Amino acid sequence: MPKQETLILVDDDDNQIGTDTRENCHAGRGKRHRAYTALIFHDGKLLLQRRSSKKLLWPGAWDVSFTSHVYPGETYQGAASRRAVEELNAKVGALTDVHSFVYFAPQGANAENEFCRVLVGDFDGKITPNREEMMEVKWAKVGDVASDLKAHPDSYTPWFILSFEGFLKSPVSKRY
Repeated sequence: MPKQETLILVDDDDNQIGTDTRENCHAGRGKRHRAYTALIFHDGKLLLQRRSSKKLLWPGAWDVSFTSHVYPGETYQGAASRRAVEELNAKVGALTDVHSFVYFAPQGANAENEFCRVLVGDFDGKITPNREEMMEVKWAKVGDVASDLKAHPDSYTPWFILSFEGFLKSPVSKRY
C-alpha cells in the first residue's frame, strides 16, 4: 500500500470533484470519497473478516470480505482486484456491481464519508489473510449472517450493514 494514499473526492452521484489524501478524507467529518465493498462467496458461503485491532475506524468489528478505496486512474473492478491480493492474497474474477450508497459514519475524531459500490462474486476460496488488516475470518451462510446481524448489529461495521442490506435486495442474492 502506498505510504501517502490519494483518494478520489466525489459528490453524492459519484462524479469526481477532486482528490485528497486518505488522512484528510477521514479526519473530522471527513470528505466524501470513492470506495467499494466486496462480498465474495465460495461453496455458497460468504467470507467475512474481523478487522484488526490496529484499525483507525471500527477496530475488531466484523466486516465485508474486503473493502477499500478506488485510486485515481483505477476502475472499481481494478481496485477490487488489487485489494483482494493485498488483504487476502486471493484472485477474484469479475465482480457484479449490485448496489451503491452514500453514508457518513463518525467514530471519535475521524469518520467515514463515502460513496460506496457493493461488488459481489464467487471465487475459489483460497486465501491467506493479511494479519495487519484482519484478526480473523469466517465463512457463513447468508441466512446465518442475517440472523447474527439482527441479534448483534454493533458487532459489524456501518458499511457492512448497508452493503449487506443492499445485497439482500439485489437479484444476485437469490443465488446464495
